[in-house]
Amino acid sequence: MGKLSSHTIEKIEKSFVYIAIFTFIGLTLFPLIWVFTTSLKPNDETMSFPPKLIPEHVTLENYAFVFTDSTIVKSLYNSLIVSFGSMILNVTICALAGYALARFEFKAKRILFSLILGLFMIPVVINIIPLYSILANLGLLNSLVSLILTFQILIIPLNVILLKNYFETIPKELEESALIDGCSRIGVLRRITIPLSMPGFAVASIFSFIFSWNEFVLPIVLANSPNSTLFQVALYQFISLYRIEWGYLAAGITIALLPVIILIVAFQRQMIKGFTMGSLRG
Repeated sequence: MGKLSSHTIEKIEKSFVYIAIFTFIGLTLFPLIWVFTTSLKPNDETMSFPPKLIPEHVTLENYAFVFTDSTIVKSLYNSLIVSFGSMILNVTICALAGYALARFEFKAKRILFSLILGLFMIPVVINIIPLYSILANLGLLNSLVSLILTFQILIIPLNVILLKNYFETIPKELEESALIDGCSRIGVLRRITIPLSMPGFAVASIFSFIFSWNEFVLPIVLANSPNSTLFQVALYQFISLYRIEWGYLAAGITIALLPVIILIVAFQRQMIKGFTMGSLRG
């Protein structure tokens, strides 16, 4: 039996790569497709056996119920406020910290950077009791402000590292030339550094929004009053001890996916550029 030519081997290797890619895409998309089709089924059909991917009777009553439930609508509004507020605060803090670490030399810089890396490795669950005590003493429990502040611990370490690495890809000579021409440091940031860093900001913003939007543990402990409940926590009401309202739950999950999908689609070019230009460079 003759040896395979290099061209044949290359084709076989590409075939395996394509099979792996399509398998991964299928495994990733199938649960999302199942959730979406379940949201279009009547509640009695969601419990049918054997389960069917395609609904026999398409209905929008699950979405109608979710959007007419005042508690769910209020929680959705709360989640949007908290997620966007957390994103704006986080990107502002991380941009300043990342720029300082990328451009300035100061004592204990490496130690500070190591501490930031270490904070990212600490599980959120460990911080729940101290956070609860601090917020209770400050009178900030069950408030959206407390969630915006506490969500920073989830993403600040990652975004500081991300933006620091991205700032380092921008040549210092551009900023130095502007400083020599009489531009202030703030002017350099506003006119040169920030415009060139928009892909990095896009990636950091998406990460911050997703972490805040998807968080469940902190909100259920720190803000469980009706006026401060977030959307992910409110969806839990469809799960009881003896029954799960699969149709309502699937509709809520589908709605929860929409903001993330919209942001990713809207900023996909900036995100791709941010990744390829070294925003996650180690």
